[in-house]
Amino acid sequence: MRVAFPYPVRLQSSLPRLEGQRLGTFTNIDGEAFARPSLNGFWRVEMSVVARKKQAHLALSSFVTAMSGHACCVVPICTPWRPNDANGRPLARGGVAPEYTLDHVGFVNDPFDGFTLRAPASRRDSFIDVNKPALSHLWPGMFVTIGERLHQVVNVSAIDESDTACRVSVMPPIRGNHDAGTVVVVDQLKLLCAMESGDQIGLDTSPIKTARLSFIEAF
Repeated sequence: MRVAFPYPVRLQSSLPRLEGQRLGTFTNIDGEAFARPSLNGFWRVEMSVVARKKQAHLALSSFVTAMSGHACCVVPICTPWRPNDANGRPLARGGVAPEYTLDHVGFVNDPFDGFTLRAPASRRDSFIDVNKPALSHLWPGMFVTIGERLHQVVNVSAIDESDTACRVSVMPPIRGNHDAGTVVVVDQLKLLCAMESGDQIGLDTSPIKTARLSFIEAF
């Protein structure tokens, strides 16, 4: 079952952390211990949320209850670092849609489509070839989303010294297969998750309620 992220609950903080990239230690014949690498890995997202007024309280409470089962949710990932648009100006943060209906969720606008796959990407690839605007650039440390999967940029290099093509090394490796021309989302980041733990809210006199939520990447 898919559950929508609760609206108008607001994010106070969000910390995506990549785990599972290493297994137990390996000891060689000289008795030296080394970490054994893994090609898997998964994201764990620690999140603090704030709910103000009745609609947000109800949305948060029902969300925690629904996610306590076997439900999944596409969780928004917030970051202060985004690349420029085609005009060389920093991309604005993708805000949620205005509350003109009770259950409207989503973003105000479509994601920026200036970054696309230059070549098909296959499962377990550690890099992607990307077409980009000449006045924009991905930096190591930025995040990107392909489909509903989150990746962090760890290295970027130009292809044949081009201003509009680059090779981007990412972690974790690519999930699934993606065709050339697929949009690499850089401004409306998201990740398909299941809830590991979450604070339920109850009755008290405070109009503002906070909760800690912990998510783990769903496969």
